Amino acid sequence: MNSDLKTVADRLQKNINKAAADFLKYSEEDLRRKPAPNKWSKKEILGHLIDSAANNHHRFVRAQFENVPFKVVPYEQEHWVKIQRYNELDSKFLLELWKIYNLHLHSIIINFPEDRLALKCVSTDNREIAENLFLLIKDYVDHMDHHFSQIFK
Repeated sequence: MNSDLKTVADRLQKNINKAAADFLKYSEEDLRRKPAPNKWSKKEILGHLIDSAANNHHRFVRAQFENVPFKVVPYEQEHWVKIQRYNELDSKFLLELWKIYNLHLHSIIINFPEDRLALKCVSTDNREIAENLFLLIKDYVDHMDHHFSQIFK
């Protein structure tokens, strides 16, 4: 496996371990509390990360067989979080769903064909999204790190 990709996969595994160990240490009240009316709660942030996993799951699979350049379909994150009402879901269920989804993505990432990592990524309207698939995968974990800093501050 590409050493840069291994580093990203290792970071993802650390995040999986951290969330599994620490998310449910917060009270339900803390998990549901919004820091401001227009900000997400910890549960909604984790829900957003489930949405990110779902959207990137199909990207990481499709990228292994579709033509170049690889077309990335954007998603409306605010709508996804609002419609799914993550604050109302059971916290253990939410965490388990996030954890299992990311364990699956970890498996996809560690088995990603090296010859596809350099594939250019563009949005469906042909704007460049990422210079290549490796950076799209790395961005997935970077994005998670950003939101973990909000959850686990």
